[in-house]
Amino acid sequence: MKANSLFLSLILVGSGAAIAHEAPIHEHAELVPIPAYNTEVKANAKNSLIALTALLETFSPDAKEQVSFNLDSRERHRWSNLPAGRTARPGVSFGEMSDDQRNLLFAFLSASLGEAGYQSVAKVMAAEAYLAADSRSGRMSWSPENYWLSVYGTPSNTGRWAWAFGGHHLALNISMDNGVVTSMSPSFVGSEPARFTLNGIEYDVITDMHEAGYAIYKTLSGEQKQQATLSRFPRSLAVGANKDAVVPVPVGISLKEMNEDQRELALDAIYHWISHQPDENALPRMQEIASQLDQTFFGWYGELSINSRSYFRIQGPSLIIELQGGLGNVGSSADGLGHYHTIYRNPTFDYGEAGRN
Repeated sequence: MKANSLFLSLILVGSGAAIAHEAPIHEHAELVPIPAYNTEVKANAKNSLIALTALLETFSPDAKEQVSFNLDSRERHRWSNLPAGRTARPGVSFGEMSDDQRNLLFAFLSASLGEAGYQSVAKVMAAEAYLAADSRSGRMSWSPENYWLSVYGTPSNTGRWAWAFGGHHLALNISMDNGVVTSMSPSFVGSEPARFTLNGIEYDVITDMHEAGYAIYKTLSGEQKQQATLSRFPRSLAVGANKDAVVPVPVGISLKEMNEDQRELALDAIYHWISHQPDENALPRMQEIASQLDQTFFGWYGELSINSRSYFRIQGPSLIIELQGGLGNVGSSADGLGHYHTIYRNPTFDYGEAGRN
């Protein structure tokens, strides 16, 4: 399989910029809130394959070609957190699916992600629906229809394959090998706004991750805080989009210098990201990370307020987590409601490829 010609045609002649292709929008029921997480179907690679097969069987030959790529396709590494109006995505979007196909896609996501991961999808899409009514929505293409699924390799219970799902403030990259989830690196989750009400439902996105980082910082002694506190607010995430090969120098305080309660708080914070993937990989992943705590560092900048500049990084031999808040609001309707970017990577196993970096 190869990258489809529709995606390749998105480059604007003369400008060098790319925009997301304009998908035909079906008549449909409201996308937000998305269906509830299905706790009766255990999230794992095998059930993910069953759910994906059911979805792909409803696709036309053209849609199957559009969603499918080689495992080593360059498109797999071209994910973005930018709005659909700013960058193109490969695959098939919600806007190109019927209501039945959308429900099958949600069933696939539920069978593929830990409950925390599925809830993050739900909240990010709700934030996008909030922005869809903003005065700048037309130019930015803010819309819950603008989230794309792409599949890499041949889905099966033997061998390697992968899938990606994302759009504005969301980029999930999940790898399988021999019927088991092996990696969810890299994965980006962000939100604008962070705290808001939509159709009578109150949403709170990313702030629990921010609070988990602050929970570590506030327990540090004066000397520990001097080691942990960073001197400046970074311009962007060190290992965000288009930074696959980057492994920054660790910053802050070594967890080796922390007491057991502080180290436990660090593991609690890390689990906010690891729990996005199903238990078959999340549990062994946490054991691996726990075994490396003496080689792990924590750095902090800022405060707990969602509107002030704040940042933390937790970095170990096989882990990089970053959170950046107080980024200001692009949407005028979201002013003062928070704006976050976060990233999770395993630099030794990005895209399920050992030794990639």
